[in-house]
Amino acid sequence: RQGKEKSCGGQENVGGEHERCEEPSSTTRRALVAGTLATSLTTTTTIQRRFMDNQMAKALVVTEKEKAESKLVMGNVNGLRSRVSSFTLPNGLRWIVLERHSAPVVACHTYANVGASRERDGYTGIAHLLEHLAFKGTRIVGTRNADKEALLLDELDELFYCLLEAQMEGKRERAEQLNKKCLDLQAMASSLSVPNEYGALIARQGGIGLNAETTQDATEFYVSLPANKLELWMALESGRFIAPVFRELYSEKKVVEEERRLRVDNTPYGSFTEAFTQTAFPHHPYGRPVIGYPGDFEKIGRREVTEFYKEYYIPNNLTCAVVGDVDPMEVERLARYYFGNWNPCSGSRCLENVNPVPWHKDGSWNSVVRTDGPHSLTMDVAAQPFYMEGYYRPSSLSSDDPTISVIRELLSGGRLSRFYKNVILAGKALSATSVDAFPGDQHPCLFLLYGAPSVGMETESLALVFHNELEGLASEVLDDDLRRVKKSARASLLELFGSNEGIAKLLCKYDATTGTYNNLFEEIEHIEAVTPIDVTNVSSILFSSNNCIKGSVKNLNAL
Repeated sequence: RQGKEKSCGGQENVGGEHERCEEPSSTTRRALVAGTLATSLTTTTTIQRRFMDNQMAKALVVTEKEKAESKLVMGNVNGLRSRVSSFTLPNGLRWIVLERHSAPVVACHTYANVGASRERDGYTGIAHLLEHLAFKGTRIVGTRNADKEALLLDELDELFYCLLEAQMEGKRERAEQLNKKCLDLQAMASSLSVPNEYGALIARQGGIGLNAETTQDATEFYVSLPANKLELWMALESGRFIAPVFRELYSEKKVVEEERRLRVDNTPYGSFTEAFTQTAFPHHPYGRPVIGYPGDFEKIGRREVTEFYKEYYIPNNLTCAVVGDVDPMEVERLARYYFGNWNPCSGSRCLENVNPVPWHKDGSWNSVVRTDGPHSLTMDVAAQPFYMEGYYRPSSLSSDDPTISVIRELLSGGRLSRFYKNVILAGKALSATSVDAFPGDQHPCLFLLYGAPSVGMETESLALVFHNELEGLASEVLDDDLRRVKKSARASLLELFGSNEGIAKLLCKYDATTGTYNNLFEEIEHIEAVTPIDVTNVSSILFSSNNCIKGSVKNLNAL
């Protein structure tokens, strides 16, 4: 739900009020069949009557099958929900535990409710950099001599800010001297560090999948371990969040700068997507890249990183999930032991109560903020033509969010979707995809369409193809289409619940952003509640011409 790109669209999103959907749907089908059958008895031949009888029986069978499938899914969901427990430490740190004793493993997930959209103007990239630095260790992990290293790091910071000052004042010779001293100090500090000791400790104890990710809305850290190594994770995780050491900061900045060059600067579509997002959100943090602007990133030192960490990496802004072969009481005991004494602020910020977010309650589109600048972007680069189109939409908290998720599934959700059948197979495009929330979903964002036109076609042709499919959604949606989407949603939910890592991630996200993890288990009901009328009504608002921003990549060599 964070708008991540997949081959057939954005993130999977399930939701909906199950009974509201199931009963009206089946009632409508029965009424239609009864009316058709009455007509056939008076105006059709015997063959036609038999055909209608068969159609009626088929419709009723499908209805009962759907009921059985929905009942099975909801039974599994409720069974899973019954094994989830939660607790909150006095400092505000939230914990969610799901017992699954099928294998002696555990998935551990930490969700920091802070992403790139929280950064100050002029200092973009800090959230992503901090994610990297969280793996550098503490005064115990990652160093050969903590005291000597700390002195060198302090001296290095002073030199860095002197270097910045010299560069701003145009003192080139002094800046070169300071830069050489900085490099020498970095080498000295590096000789006292133990590279990747945090990851090596995890790996030696059987940990896999150790990683992290930063989006516009959140930063997440995760790993899977043998169940008997849970306490090791507690000790390491508490250490790096309670008392981190931001060692190797300046060398890690070089790593991130290279990452930007590879993903953005040296790739035509990366540069185009960044420019498109800036055009769509010129006055909102969503318009800034998660990886940061080069000019901003150069100014970031340990002071800025520490300030950001102290403001947002606090207990009541974190949520942890533990899923697997665990005892909830033991998880709570360990959490209290390793995290219970963490009280970083003397004020009320860490202890304030956060009111639950009104999830899927606000149906208003008034919060949507559209650009007051250009509504189109064209870039001429040496690359194949590419087209992108965004439609402004409310955040994922909107009551229309389940319907928007259904719209995405109808457009690009697999081989039965409209884009695949009507666009890809028809040879009208090489690729066509939709994403229901981009570049984040906690604020008003974009419903995104993008694709590559077929060889010899221009991006304008692909735009017309997209618009034909969108007009179809706004005019008519069949019950059969929705049945497919809802069945897919049920299957996706069950598949997702089979993964410890996947369920840990979602438990954290829903608890942190919607007020309670219980909303995760109600998502399927919200999807089930979506009707064809909902789809056409929301499509007519979402896909209106004045709600759109367009972007094209033109092949420079073809001009």
